[in-house]
Amino acid sequence: MDIDIEQCRENDKIKEIISSSELPIKHIKLLLRLSDAIYINAINYNVSVKDKQVTILLISSKPENQTGVFNTISLTNVLYRLKEIQKENDDFKTICKVEDGMLKVSINI
Repeated sequence: MDIDIEQCRENDKIKEIISSSELPIKHIKLLLRLSDAIYINAINYNVSVKDKQVTILLISSKPENQTGVFNTISLTNVLYRLKEIQKENDDFKTICKVEDGMLKVSINI
């Protein structure tokens, strides 16, 4: 996934991408909740939605903004939220991979 710097800075752009996807309303609401958790925890990130595959690329923590540098507490909070969403919704499957120092979260719906 290409890094869109403008998207990283504006949570509204990411919410628009999620909201305009053709996913079921239930999944859009879950992704918006996850998006808010990432934003509140001050993590730069990008989102792409293709078919029923959502890719969230966690890039860095603010204010450092150095690719691959994350605040441990912030990252833990986001991963915990992701775990809770997956636990409550058995049709929400996630895989996390580290790519180029960034955390790529793939969600199959």
